[in-house]
Parts: sequence; structure tokens; C-alpha cells
Amino acid sequence: MRRHLAAACLGLTLAANGGVAAAQDNDLPRIPQALRAGQACTPPSGKKVPDAPWQLSYLGADRLWPLSTGKGVTVAVVDTGVDRSATPADVAGDAGSDCVGHGTVIASLIAAPVKEGSKFAGLAPASRVVVARGTDKFGAATGAGIASGIDAAVAAGARIICVGAVTAEEAPVLRQSVDRALAAGALVVAAAGPDAGSRRSGAPAKYYPAAFPGVLSVAAIGPDGKPEAGAVAGTLVAPGNLVMGAGPGGGQVVAAGPAFAAAHVAAAAALVRAYRPELSTAEVSRLLTETAYRQPGSAVVDPLAALTTGLNRGGDSSVGRESVVVREIPDFGAVRGSALTVAGGVVLGVCLLAAVAVVVPRGRRRGWRAGPVDS
Repeated sequence: MRRHLAAACLGLTLAANGGVAAAQDNDLPRIPQALRAGQACTPPSGKKVPDAPWQLSYLGADRLWPLSTGKGVTVAVVDTGVDRSATPADVAGDAGSDCVGHGTVIASLIAAPVKEGSKFAGLAPASRVVVARGTDKFGAATGAGIASGIDAAVAAGARIICVGAVTAEEAPVLRQSVDRALAAGALVVAAAGPDAGSRRSGAPAKYYPAAFPGVLSVAAIGPDGKPEAGAVAGTLVAPGNLVMGAGPGGGQVVAAGPAFAAAHVAAAAALVRAYRPELSTAEVSRLLTETAYRQPGSAVVDPLAALTTGLNRGGDSSVGRESVVVREIPDFGAVRGSALTVAGGVVLGVCLLAAVAVVVPRGRRRGWRAGPVDS
């Protein structure tokens, strides 16, 4: 019995640590949000991690995919373009190249297909991605550039539009493109702010198009369940910091920022649309928002709850949940240690409970009883 208990605890420990470790591999390069003008394009990573990325475990992909993989749903990505050699996607206009790699990672997090021998895939691996350029070649974004990308996404027939590009410019042309997308029945999911580490003191409190009415804004959390210090808040939060994705030219990279969290929310929307095609995009947005589980200061997207919770068209569709308690970490760079400590604590608790379940009944059978030891 003790051998079985030890083996079970070892298995739980490996399972708890595997997904986190995959995204924490220090050898994986981090993808930038933008390059300096004239800077060389982001080189291929050339590296692959054998373990599943933590974000798939966190979002419960193993429970989602038997219900929905997003098949038949088109999701648009408005960002730096896409490298189709790394991530299969259709393109609108000149979006068929990606010097930065940012858009390639977003597309991979949404719809990278499941492949034999690989544990990495997008959250909605059977969905169709169409990519529209929302920045210049080097990743610089303007209101007009993002607006052009949103219009191209609508013209391509996408009814879920993930906007990874952000601007502090409240441009009328961008507001108008968002309004057109909403009028066409599209769900616009946008990064609440720039990538992790990009904000400086005195940075704007709002970024667009996320701050426009009707847009589902998304902020990022890491493996510990916490956002980056000083990050712009969103309507929802999702895994986005230290997630693993496909980089330009092949290989895997680490990415950190709300754009990658928005990718997971857009993918969750695709799963819901495929599973429940009778819902409108507005109803999908409501489900994602109302079924999110609450923890201090944020609402974390819960794709499984969105898939399986009935929509009450006359009121709230949320389900009751307890808040998730996470450990404090000293800084962004300490995420790995904190996440592994949390996982280890959970495993230890399970093992102690299992030990009690084995030892106490055996002790009772042998006549053990509580109380002081006779001298």
C-alpha cells in the first residue's frame, strides 16, 4: 500500500510541475512586441520543449477538446502578420509575412493544430485563422493601421476578431472601424495594454481599441495566477505571461503580454461558437464574462464553464465559485519558483490526505485510540 501511495504522489508531482516547466524554459527566446526601425527580423528559435505548455493545463484543454475544438469557426488576428511556415493561417492583404513574430505567436495560441509527437497546440486547434496586418513591418501601431486591419478582418468574414496591436491614440477612424465590426456581428477581443515590461512610468491608463465600448478587453496572468505589476486591467484575464507559442521560422518561443491573453479568450469564444452555434456573438461574450471565476481583482476566463453553463437570456448566467488563492511573488522574474511551490504544496496536501485515509483505518483495526501514552 505504501509503495502505491508513494508512486501516486510521485506521479502527481510530475504532472503538477510539467506544464509549468515547459513555459519556463530559460533557453526559449522571448518574442518582442515591436522592433526598432531597421532592426533585423526576429530569427527562428530552433528550440522545442517536449512538455505541454502550462496554459493548456490551466485552461483545461483536456476537458474542452472532447466537447469542442473550434471547428468551422473563423478567428481573425490583427497584429504584425503571420509566418505561415510556423503557423497555418489564411491572410488578408499583405499579412503573409511577420518580421516581428508577435502575430505568429498569437495565431499559434489560437489555432496551432494538434500534431503527433508534439504537446503544443492552440486552444481551439481546429478553428480557422485569418490574419490581417494592424502594424507596420516593425510592429509599430497607429489607430489608422489597426482600423485597417479590423476592416480587413470583417471583410474576410471573421466574427471573432483578436486585436493584439495597441495604441494610446483614441483615433476616430479606429472607433469607427470597431463600430462597423460590432454592427456586422463580430466579437472584438483586444489586448488591454502593451506587452509585459513595455509600460513605463507615466504610461497612459487606457489603450485602444480595448477601451472602446463593446470591446472585450483582456489582461494577462502568469502561471501563479497574477498579473504583471502595474498592468492595465481588463474585463477578463487569461494566461498571457510566460506562455509558450510558435515563433517565426519554426521553433518555440516565450511570450508575455495581454495580446497573448486575448488570443486565449478569442480561442475560448471559438470553442463556444462551434459547440453552441445558436448563440449570437453578444451572447458568447456574455457567457465568457459571466462564467469567469472571480479572484481578488480579476475575472479569469473559464472556457469549460462557458461551454456547459446554460445562458439565462433574462439574467445572470454565472455559476458560484470560490476565489482562487495564489501565492505572493516578489517580482515577475520569480514566477517559476512560486508556481512550482504552489504545485508542490497542492501535491503534498493530496499525499497527506491519502496517507491519513490509509493509516487511520488500519490503526482502528489494530485498536489504536487517541489520548496520552500510558507510562
